[in-house]
Amino acid sequence: MSSTSQPTAILLPPREQFTHEGAGAIALTVAEQLRTGASREPLEIWGRAPNGTLLALPDGTPYVSLSDLAWIPARRRSRHAWAARLQAARRRPWRLEIHNRAELFQRLATGSSRLALYLHNDPQGIRGLELAEQRQAVLRRADYIVCVSDFLRRRFCEGLGADCAARVQVVANSVDLDRFRPGPKRREILFVGRLIPEKGAVELAEALLELLPRHPEVTARFIGAWHFGQSDVRFPYERDLEALVARSGGQIRLEGYRPYDEVAAAFARAEIAVVPSLWDEPFGRTALEAMAAGCAVVAANRGGLPEVVGDAGQVVEPDPATLAESLGSLLASSARCEAFGNAARRRAETVFEAGALHRRIASLRDRRD
Repeated sequence: MSSTSQPTAILLPPREQFTHEGAGAIALTVAEQLRTGASREPLEIWGRAPNGTLLALPDGTPYVSLSDLAWIPARRRSRHAWAARLQAARRRPWRLEIHNRAELFQRLATGSSRLALYLHNDPQGIRGLELAEQRQAVLRRADYIVCVSDFLRRRFCEGLGADCAARVQVVANSVDLDRFRPGPKRREILFVGRLIPEKGAVELAEALLELLPRHPEVTARFIGAWHFGQSDVRFPYERDLEALVARSGGQIRLEGYRPYDEVAAAFARAEIAVVPSLWDEPFGRTALEAMAAGCAVVAANRGGLPEVVGDAGQVVEPDPATLAESLGSLLASSARCEAFGNAARRRAETVFEAGALHRRIASLRDRRD
């Protein structure tokens, strides 16, 4: 098989489902990139056997199911690595583009296929990239390394040579501007995300309990759960949040997990969206989706969020007092809310326009030198 006909295989992490029912952030990112059909060279998607309807792929792009190898007495990530090695030996791709799994990169580094690494999370928190020498070894072996934000690139290059930043590419996530678009706005504040301490939902609820009694016409919604797909309250953190919500007299609603289309509809209606993360967000997809839907965005000054929001929203410290002050300034003026919402939509349409971003990643995948 000639190199010109060998594909680049895009290898998803073991927990990702490339389906409408179970897609995570990485699967959605890859699906959006391939939707443009910008790559000239052949591609394949490798991942778990689908449990649902596959996301759309361009004509001729195969989805390769990796065997679960349940008979091997090992953890899922180890079985996933074995399955990937078996497929690599069988299909002999030109390149393996590995998403978010440095350990898998290292296991496959002894094979004949070329390798690339695509990082969606803080590299210093990824097993196999914690140390500078580990990151240096990956940098030497990789055709390319992609980070979804400059924050991640800085974290990858920390402690490495001065030329590292030039060799690690930043390709921001894009947003589906047709799916996330402004609708008629309500006096509503929206939180979307996992209900875990790192996401700052409790801090936001405390801010809302201080603020909303002065704005009886405003409601707030929390969409999300501790686990993906979970619709009931199960964990202590969720119960703490539920107790705070119960004190709001119905102004705040805790709604559990909702399908992706319902989330898009919620953003379309909400006047304000809040992303109060306490940890360093690698990128901030939720903030971008809110911006595309024309929400006035209040986001924490953590990780990649300031890069996403820019000057089209309010970037603040995510403590209850500061969140209440920022939200209060927006609620005091509908014109101010509308101006921020319009600016957010324009930034989503320009900085995060899918075509340009997808052509950038396609140019890397098309490289055969």
